[in-house]
Amino acid sequence: MPQVRQLAAIMFTDIVGYTALMGDDERKAFHFRDKNRQLHRQVLEEFNGRFIKELGDGILSSFQSVSDAVHAAIKIQEGADDFQLRIGIHLGEVIFEDNDVFGDGVNIASRLQAAADAGSIYISDAVFQNVSNKKGINTRFVKEDRLKNVKQPVKIYEVEYKKNKATNGATKTIQPKSIAVLPFVNMSNDPEQEYFCDGISEEIINALAQLNNLRVIARTSAFSFKDKNVDVREIGKTLDVSTLLEGSVRKSGNKLRITTQLVNVADGSHLWANRYDREMQDIFSIQEDIAQNVAMSLRGVLTNEEREAIRRPETSVQAYEYFLKGRQLFHQLSLRESIKFFRKALELDPEYALAYAGLADAHAWLYEWEGAKNADLDAAIKNSKKALELAPNLSESHASHGFALSQCKRYDEAAQEFREAIVLNSNSYDAYYYYARLCFARGHMEQSADLFLKASEVRREDFQSILLLGQVYHVLNSDKAKDAFIEGVKRLRKYVELNPDDIRALSFGAGALLETGNRDEAYQWMNRALELDPHNAGVLINVVRRL
Repeated sequence: MPQVRQLAAIMFTDIVGYTALMGDDERKAFHFRDKNRQLHRQVLEEFNGRFIKELGDGILSSFQSVSDAVHAAIKIQEGADDFQLRIGIHLGEVIFEDNDVFGDGVNIASRLQAAADAGSIYISDAVFQNVSNKKGINTRFVKEDRLKNVKQPVKIYEVEYKKNKATNGATKTIQPKSIAVLPFVNMSNDPEQEYFCDGISEEIINALAQLNNLRVIARTSAFSFKDKNVDVREIGKTLDVSTLLEGSVRKSGNKLRITTQLVNVADGSHLWANRYDREMQDIFSIQEDIAQNVAMSLRGVLTNEEREAIRRPETSVQAYEYFLKGRQLFHQLSLRESIKFFRKALELDPEYALAYAGLADAHAWLYEWEGAKNADLDAAIKNSKKALELAPNLSESHASHGFALSQCKRYDEAAQEFREAIVLNSNSYDAYYYYARLCFARGHMEQSADLFLKASEVRREDFQSILLLGQVYHVLNSDKAKDAFIEGVKRLRKYVELNPDDIRALSFGAGALLETGNRDEAYQWMNRALELDPHNAGVLINVVRRL
């Protein structure tokens, strides 16, 4: 066959866990491979595809039409009823020669397949541009990533589809696995150790949030169940998750005991459990091990890149304890107190990037909500810049610096930092949320709407992003505004039920209730917020806006 250069849709597929299965049950592995080969040949014939070759348990094929490639991938996934596949598709110029195919297009398709989760279909931006408006093909943005041996970052999308259950033939939409990490119980004699237990839980949340196709409930919602004796099924139903991670911490001097269990909400069974009896200096390896085991239990596999993403920056034990205390105070909006502890952490470890980011965020919040003092703005810029210098591959560093830059209206620089944060972690709620606010301030309403929507998808329990999305839609005179406000109120009511004394939720929510015609309830919420803190600046601003 002569050498032919042409544009083609290249599809790579791979059987999940095939190598491990070969070691456990060789006969079953060969059965799956043969069944997968037969499935591909049938579907490729139906959609005018070309079966090029097998690569172990993987199959390489090509299509002249992008739509045919995507529809074929969906049908192949639907047909893989007793094994799982990863599929990657890219549209690019390739070279066909001697019944084989070569070129960057092949490499990108291969890398997309390797990045995909079990049972998913990943496509490149080139494919997305061709199918985004096609009837029957639904997609969602996953992330922008630097793929191995590919010079430029690639925007990755996932094709959403329905898959038949083997049991009853009903259909369900393939959704990411979901988890809530509950605050670990303090088993120490010292009640002052609560911050340490909460901090461990939050660090595990932050680690798991780095992973794609794993929906992780935010700290605020998960911690609503702190010190409450509620059945795991009820918690799972309220938070709309399939699994819960719970645990306990006993700290005595330099000794540390941490117990954890990953619980299946449906029946209360344990998917994974462990106990760690270690020294305090092992805290970072313990957290990393917990995050990896949870991820493996839920997703079945972790790439080297994902293992690296889970790893959190380390420091000395004492500096880490100061940092956790500072962050607890930050969440309680005791901003000036939190600053003291972040500074204590940095006195012990002047190169601890997360402490600089925490310090920057506290000063940025003070600037926005308490007087707009230039000293706070300068400190936010200085410390976020230092965090970025020390940890340029940490999403939090870029998000923190972007937030600080946006406060002084350096919008172009801030936007670039938010984009970098999203590249490093496509689940970075803060980056989407603050980038959306920046776009709103600049009058870029369409982009602001897209970003608020993404933030509301990353945290499906979050009310702020969806309500602000409703405001943007209102400015755009979009019919979508009403639905956004209704969804926001739904999330708000659930949140306030769990957190009845959250003054920000009450005052913020009052406006949303007015938008949806619930005037009496709106004034009840606003009055409740004023009773709780009559001098709070945020509450007073919202009252003035709504009067």
